[in-house]
Amino acid sequence: MGRFVLPLLAALLSLGVFASPAQAKETPAYLALGDSIAFGVGASQPGSQGYVALTFDALRRSERYEERGLELVNLSVPGATSADLLLPGGQVDRAIDEIKARVEDESSQDDNVEIISIDIGGNDLIALASGDSPCRVDPLGGGCQQRFQEMLTTVRTNLMEAAKRLTKAAPRADLTIVGLYNPYSGTGTSLEVPADIAVQQLNSVFAGVAGDPDIEAKTADVFDLFRGRAGTLIAADGLHPNDDGHAVIAEVLLAAIEGRAPDVPADLLGGASPTATGSAPAADPPAQSETSGNDNNDEIIVLLLIAIPAAFFSGGIITGAYLLARGRR
Repeated sequence: MGRFVLPLLAALLSLGVFASPAQAKETPAYLALGDSIAFGVGASQPGSQGYVALTFDALRRSERYEERGLELVNLSVPGATSADLLLPGGQVDRAIDEIKARVEDESSQDDNVEIISIDIGGNDLIALASGDSPCRVDPLGGGCQQRFQEMLTTVRTNLMEAAKRLTKAAPRADLTIVGLYNPYSGTGTSLEVPADIAVQQLNSVFAGVAGDPDIEAKTADVFDLFRGRAGTLIAADGLHPNDDGHAVIAEVLLAAIEGRAPDVPADLLGGASPTATGSAPAADPPAQSETSGNDNNDEIIVLLLIAIPAAFFSGGIITGAYLLARGRR
């Protein structure tokens, strides 16, 4: 999620921190797809303290894999959108190549991909406030509202296609879709409620994809555990999880994979009271694009203004949240 992590990406890849599809395939594998959060940005050491790495470490020490072993192939790319997953040679193609290579490897009978996680969508939301989007000119106008709904449809379509392709390639693998959190929750700023609305709409999209009968994936819902805890679980950049935040996501993901309720240590949550983190963070630019020089804080504020009226038109519980947001202005 952002250009500032690209040097970090290059450094980590040059050090071989993440497993590569080219490595020997002697044990089962865990494939992770996603953006900068799945990559580990925000953690003090992304390669070991990011939630994907923590989940992998817990899995390989579990009864399921203690004897058999487990490999990690983290394909996530900072800045990726849902559309980027499906690019030729992109994450889904690379994942399927990995799956096929293991299936066709006759030297081992126990080296298939058994676990897959997908963490995507945040950059799709942020992209609404960039470039020539009508939301930059009139976030409350009909053009912006249409673009917001199109974004939700696009994420649903892209994620559905990605999940179906992965499920078809590895029908026996555990597929889990990781939900989004609100990095503003607990800041006490005007961004908190509208961000809740926008994130919950995307999480509803994820739940719908996971529940599709052709997919039947699991979901790792971290929204409630992050609620009111921006000061505890969010990194200094104000957007990505810190070490504790990544640890919370890892436990929720691990619990989903193992089919149990999450058991998050109380010391990770730091209490239930919201803690302010200061000013609003800068938003990441969309993947594979250049920012125009506009202040990113302005972009995220415009984006969150979009969420309020869009949520209003969605009806139901979201309407109540909209009314609450209006009452707090």
